[in-house]
Amino acid sequence: MKQFIIIVVLGLVIQTHILAQVHYDKGRITIDELQLLQDYNDSLTYYYIPKYPRLAINEQGDFEFLCMKYVGSGDHDNGGLIHALFEFRMEEDTLKKIEKKLQAKIRNAKIKGPIPLLETMKEGEAALGSFRIISSILTDTLNADSFTKNLITSGRAPFTPGSKAVLAASLNQEGSTLLWETFKGAASDVSIAVSGYYEAAVASYNVVVDAQMDMVYDHFSSLSKTETLFTHDEVSKAVDSLYTNGTIKIEALDRTKTLGVKSDLKNIFQIVTDKLINIMFDTETGWSAKPEKETPAEAKDKTAKGVLSGFAFGPASMFIPDIQHIVKERKDIKVQRFRLDLSESTTIKVPFYTAGNLGGLYENFHDNPKYFRVIDMEDSDFEKREIIFQLDGEFAESFEDMVNFVTVNFRKKYRDDRRDFTSQLYFNAKDIKDGKFYKSVTFPRLGALSDDWQEYEYQVSWSIRGASDFVGENNTWKKSRSPAVVISPPFKKLTVEVDMDKQVLINADVASVVVDFAADFLGKTRLVKSLTLRSTGEENNTVAAVFYDHTGEVAYRTVWYTKSGEKIKRPHQQLENGYIYLTPPSKKVSEN
Repeated sequence: MKQFIIIVVLGLVIQTHILAQVHYDKGRITIDELQLLQDYNDSLTYYYIPKYPRLAINEQGDFEFLCMKYVGSGDHDNGGLIHALFEFRMEEDTLKKIEKKLQAKIRNAKIKGPIPLLETMKEGEAALGSFRIISSILTDTLNADSFTKNLITSGRAPFTPGSKAVLAASLNQEGSTLLWETFKGAASDVSIAVSGYYEAAVASYNVVVDAQMDMVYDHFSSLSKTETLFTHDEVSKAVDSLYTNGTIKIEALDRTKTLGVKSDLKNIFQIVTDKLINIMFDTETGWSAKPEKETPAEAKDKTAKGVLSGFAFGPASMFIPDIQHIVKERKDIKVQRFRLDLSESTTIKVPFYTAGNLGGLYENFHDNPKYFRVIDMEDSDFEKREIIFQLDGEFAESFEDMVNFVTVNFRKKYRDDRRDFTSQLYFNAKDIKDGKFYKSVTFPRLGALSDDWQEYEYQVSWSIRGASDFVGENNTWKKSRSPAVVISPPFKKLTVEVDMDKQVLINADVASVVVDFAADFLGKTRLVKSLTLRSTGEENNTVAAVFYDHTGEVAYRTVWYTKSGEKIKRPHQQLENGYIYLTPPSKKVSEN
């Protein structure tokens, strides 16, 4: 039974500079249901929060979407292929209308672009990813009779300019047929939920918010019958009760401004809510329930470019009316003390959620072969086969740190005296930056009668910076019949979250700390990554990707620099998981 291959590329194209920062509460405006956030440094500049993902459109005005189904007499001749590109897109004419309404409220105001979004992280583990496929067909992979036999995903959709993420799933014949049929309805079986966060500056409230996380955790457990599941509104109400019973303490630094603090409690509670969600809730697991399906807007003109530009997923509110948050296990909550110093301008991570359903296309475009095709495998004219080679997007960062390029050599041998068909694919850092995670090779059937004509061979070579020879199984030819091949590098990746309490560092007279990562890489132990964190920085944590050999280990050391100029170096220690909590040395030992 030929597998039905699905490749979905989620393009989240954010054109805004990643360093742009906005106010958390000051200057926020909503126009035509679009939220606008004021720039931190320029009161006349605004950024908008993207509403929901849309199908991408190429330069010709066509959807970047294809759903192909192929049928034949044998089990191995039934399956199909679907691929699509998605993006957060705001139409220029719509954006100009909103900007004009903004200028009617604030003279000379302008909209610079979408707010820079960052991917969600989970403490102590690798990135959860910024998107999640919700499908009863695609996500059912555990049972022997599951429709989906194999599910491969890059695991993330970075919100950086031109970045894209990849999902690939292999379905059996029944699964491919069911999925095809769902596209005929107003809504399909495939929904996409997107999560992330943006950084925002919080104005000074002249207060300090403080609590112990074990007390917060116990309070949330006592409020819920399930002790795990909360809606966003319930989290907000819990924060209010935590303040009322004294679990969360809000201390005014200047007693003469106590009344002002109380008048701002609503904003402070919202800040605390967003902070707690980042610390103790798994925001992705809450999407395990399938979103409600809604009928998409009907396209009146099926050929005009304007219709294609406007065709999109439905609004997030139609699919997830209230996000559900799952409480992490207590052992996964690494932060023991919850503290916010709002006496100075503070930067916090504000959660971002949206979702939509891939549906309605078939009704409008089922007669257009650009989007929907049915191929008869018994047709004598069907003489070519396309093989897709897809880079594992989880290792996209390695092209920034250590990978020069990847080469895929392809060959197809024929039984008679005909010359072998050969081809070569090439991936480099520019391809990854442009979101080109997959490329394909098409080879001819040349009249072969047996199903052996589908078999081919390939070899993969990795060029690593500092290595004179190619690495990996570059001398080995692998045989395959699969219509899609996922390419993974000859090394592993560990995503490490480095966390600290800035106030603790300040109290210990620490100016900055350098975290050096050493790892076994290509058979040698070497320095592979270095991070510098400052007590005056805006964030309490940072994330690093460390690459190392499959049989290797990772270690780290810290070098502390005090405000008085002293340098304190700690010895290397093995990294057991993906989480490091930095604490200053209790006893200062100066570096010679």
